[in-house]
Amino acid sequence: PSYMLCSPEEVRKAFPAVVDDAKTTSETKMTPKEASDMIEDTVGPEVLTQARNALVDYRVTPDQMERFKSGLKLFEGTHSFHNYTRRVGAEKAEAMRYILKFYPLDPILVPGVVNDDGTKQPDTQWIPLQVVGQSFLLNQIRKMVSAAVDLARGTVSEEQIGESFSKKCRMKVNVAPAQGLFLDRSYYNLYNEHKIKKAPKYGDSRDRDTLDWVEVEGEEMPAAVRRIEEFKNEKIIPHIVQEEATEGNFLKYIYAQDVVMSEHQKYGPIDQVHKSNVNETDSTGAAEIDKVNKSNINETDSAGAADKC
Repeated sequence: PSYMLCSPEEVRKAFPAVVDDAKTTSETKMTPKEASDMIEDTVGPEVLTQARNALVDYRVTPDQMERFKSGLKLFEGTHSFHNYTRRVGAEKAEAMRYILKFYPLDPILVPGVVNDDGTKQPDTQWIPLQVVGQSFLLNQIRKMVSAAVDLARGTVSEEQIGESFSKKCRMKVNVAPAQGLFLDRSYYNLYNEHKIKKAPKYGDSRDRDTLDWVEVEGEEMPAAVRRIEEFKNEKIIPHIVQEEATEGNFLKYIYAQDVVMSEHQKYGPIDQVHKSNVNETDSTGAAEIDKVNKSNINETDSAGAADKC
């Protein structure tokens, strides 16, 4: 939902009933598990309804969309994503991943959910995202989305995101909700090229079909693609919208980001967020941050950015 991109001030205004209670806790360091428990205890159905009513009419601006697009594009190419997963060190080869494309589609207005009593919730603006990669690590996409959203909101810089790819840096990057994340389709370009089209060159005369599950401009949509799109539009997307209307996972996420979490918990060296090995879940389900070397790491500034990692 586009209200993920609203400012921290707008988020706090949407949660007036619980902001004052959270102020005192945000001044002290809390583990992710403690923050998660606090959110579940304080953000009940009435609080979610009030926040949803305050933010449901939020619409993303062109400038925000440009910043969002720029933020997502930073992840394209080959990078070390050790800060975008867990239990994978920067020295590990598996930390290196290749992102072909990461971009937002045009915002869409999704009809509001019909309640049990027949009333209808307001329409909500959503921003579809598409990422194409060779492979992904655990939580990688959710962390990339979280960082790009913060860039669009002005709470993190392109330099900080670029620094997160450095193998010398262990940085705390938050995790966006898993809700709405699904595998759209797989691509078999290499199979089509080498196993099918070039097969006769190597003496393979078997008749095989290519796996073309993509649209080609000017050509009829393949039957498999048509079935995928129908299932996505009729089943998956309505389920995502209904789940947010019922559970408010994105609302809880922005509450955690801007009300519960203190500044030192954002994009700072991990050892300043947790001083020892932890094996806990954060407010959106991320787990277990490895212990890191605590030497030669500067303090974070007032915006939570690490001077050096």
